[in-house]
Amino acid sequence: MAAWVRPRWLEGERDGLAGGLTVPRALVAGLNGADGFVIVPHVLPDVDALASAAALCTVLRHMGKRARVEAPEVPDLHAWVLDPALQRADAAAAVRIAVDTARPERLQVPGPVTFCLDHHEDNPGFGVEADWVTPAPSCTCLVAALADALGVEADGALATTLYAGLLGDTSGFREVGGPDAFAWAERFARSGADCGAAAERFHRRSPGFWALLAEVEGAMGWLTAPGAPPLAAVAVTVDQPRRHGIGPYEHAMLPTHLSPPAGGVLVVLQEGVQGVRLRFRSRGHDVLPLAHLLGGGGHPTSAGAQLRGIGLDGAQERLVAAWAHLAGVPAGSVRRRAAASPV
Repeated sequence: MAAWVRPRWLEGERDGLAGGLTVPRALVAGLNGADGFVIVPHVLPDVDALASAAALCTVLRHMGKRARVEAPEVPDLHAWVLDPALQRADAAAAVRIAVDTARPERLQVPGPVTFCLDHHEDNPGFGVEADWVTPAPSCTCLVAALADALGVEADGALATTLYAGLLGDTSGFREVGGPDAFAWAERFARSGADCGAAAERFHRRSPGFWALLAEVEGAMGWLTAPGAPPLAAVAVTVDQPRRHGIGPYEHAMLPTHLSPPAGGVLVVLQEGVQGVRLRFRSRGHDVLPLAHLLGGGGHPTSAGAQLRGIGLDGAQERLVAAWAHLAGVPAGSVRRRAAASPV
């Protein structure tokens, strides 16, 4: 069996591998000293959220702790990530842990949490006892470092779950924040992860998904403003996914299959029943200021926002105004162009 590769991550003992994560001693002490855990991911859970919850639950059970994942909303598309047995426990859990969730209102099951574990840079920290909020390619990277600090040696199944989260949050390594993602992938692979099986499940899509993707790619438009990088934008109406037989979770993955322009920004506006969801992607340009102006957040090269009670036209006007604000120009100077390129 492959050996679990274990660097040292604990505060004061870190050896600097894989991005230099440092596990807070308060978090390690809190997990060691408690029992009866419930791990909660965010609403509309993606692969990393579910994999982080599943992996942390597995780590705690390896320690002899009672733990379960509380995720009533598990999409069929991602059900392979979370073993249903991890959602069962022999006793009620008293210690709640939030994983991969940037704000408390995004928790799938609302309520106070004792510990917060997240890799979103703009997470303010909302754990009652301890937070560990630090940039990483995926939240499962944090779980792996925490497992090392807790003295848990993973088997191939756990390594596969950790790899699945990394695969999910890098969109199959299409969106990689530096070389750390590949260092983590190598570590998980050498530790016994079945990378091929995880990749096959992650990339599985319905035929309608690819038809919708081609339709959306052909409708790309551009916003250009003096002194600002090019912004590619595309709007997806509420009827388009229905027409192609696409469910909400497959629809949510659409932006990860669209490539941002070199040196610029991609914005996908997805119309829903309650408003419009905006997804921001880039290659090197920081999209967080744009996401924050529109009430959202996330990562520097991958973020999102939700505009409630508004349609696509209103959302597009809000986007233009925000883009103009960041460029320091009047909104009227932002040019809109429906073409294959910004010029």
